[in-house]
Amino acid sequence: MTVVGRGVAGALLVVLLLLSASVQSQERGVTPTEVVIGTSQPLTGPASFWGIPVTGGMDAYVKLANEGGGINGRKIRLVALDDGYQPTRAVANVRELVESTGVFAIVGLLGSANAFAVRDYMVEKKVIWINPLADASMWTGFKGKQYLFVTYVSYTDEGRLLTEYAAKTLGMTTFAVFYQNDLFGKKGLTGVKRGADATKTRIVATVPYEVTDRDYSGHAVKLRESKADAVVLYSTPTAAAQVVKEMAKIGYRPRLISTSALADPAMFALAGEAWNDVILAAYFPLPGTDSKVDEVVATIAKGNPALARAPINAVAGVSFVEPFLEGLRRTGPTLTRDKFVAAMETIKNWDGDVVRGVTFGPDRRHGVTRIYIVKTEGGQFKRLTPDIAYPVGF
Repeated sequence: MTVVGRGVAGALLVVLLLLSASVQSQERGVTPTEVVIGTSQPLTGPASFWGIPVTGGMDAYVKLANEGGGINGRKIRLVALDDGYQPTRAVANVRELVESTGVFAIVGLLGSANAFAVRDYMVEKKVIWINPLADASMWTGFKGKQYLFVTYVSYTDEGRLLTEYAAKTLGMTTFAVFYQNDLFGKKGLTGVKRGADATKTRIVATVPYEVTDRDYSGHAVKLRESKADAVVLYSTPTAAAQVVKEMAKIGYRPRLISTSALADPAMFALAGEAWNDVILAAYFPLPGTDSKVDEVVATIAKGNPALARAPINAVAGVSFVEPFLEGLRRTGPTLTRDKFVAAMETIKNWDGDVVRGVTFGPDRRHGVTRIYIVKTEGGQFKRLTPDIAYPVGF
C-alpha cells in the first residue's frame, strides 16, 4: 500500500471510530465508564417500610458489582428519588430521571398505582424498565412492552392461588378481604374473588382502607362482624400489623392469609404475636431457608447493617436489580437499548443469587410465573408447598 493509500485508510479508520463513539455517546445514560440507572421509591410515607430496605438492597448489590470492577468496563450509578408512595410524585421523579439525570434504565419503582401512572410516559420515551414493583397482571394485553422486563408477581394470580389453597387445604369456606383502596389492593381482591369462585366459597366482606388512614379499629370491627373464617390482607406492612393487632384486641382471630408483599421478618416486630400462624405467598427463596440467599443478606448487611432488620425486603431489592446486571453482562461492551433488549431476550431458566428460574424472550416479558405457600411459625417461615405455576400473561 502506498503512503497515500495508508493515509486514506487511516483517515477512514478514524472516521469510523468517531462515528462509533458518536453513536455510543447518544445512548442516554451510557458513557465509556458508566451506566446510570434510576428508581423512584417510597423512602418516606406509608410504604417506606418497603421502600427503604428495597432501595438499600438494590444499592448494596450495585456497589458489589462495582467493587468487582463493574460490568464490561463500566461502573453502575444508581440514582434513587423519594416519591412518598404518591403517583404524582412518581411521575415527576421519572421525568426528572429520564430528562434531567438521563438514565439508561429505570429499575424498580414501587407501587401498582405509581407504575400505572408512569407507564405511558415510559413507552413514549422508550425507557428500559426492569421490574416495576407492581401487579404484573397490569401488563397483560398492554401494547408497549418492548423495553419492559418483569419478574414480579401477578396479584390476581397470587390472590387466586392463596384462596384456593386456603379452601382446599385448610377448609376455609368464608373469606373477608382487607385491602388498600388502589390498584394494588384491588388486583389482590380480584384474585381472591376468582379463587372463591373456583372453590365455591364465599367472600362475606370487603374492607378497604386509604393509605392516609392511621386508625384501623373500625376496619377490625367490620372484619369481625363478617364472621369470616379467613381474612386476606393486601396492604402495607404498617396497615396489616395495625389491623391484625386491633382484631386480636377485640377477640377476633381468623386465619390470616397474606400477599407476598408482607413476607418479611420485620412483620413479627410490627405485629407481635398476632403475626403467628399466618399463611403467605412467596416467589423467591426466603432468608433462613436458602444458603445462597443467606449469604447475600450477610454480604449486603456488612455495608448497611440496617438491611439485616428487613432481610426479605432487602433481598427483594437485590432480586429486582440482578436481572438488569445480567442483561448488561450479556450485552457486551457496546451498550445500546436495542442490544440490551436482545441480550435480555436470551435469558432462559436463569438463576440469580436471589431470583430463580427467570425466562424472557422476544414474545415473553414476564420472567417468573409461580409462587409457593409458607406459614409463619415461631418467628420463622415454614414452606408448605412446592412451586405453584400460573399462566404466562405477557
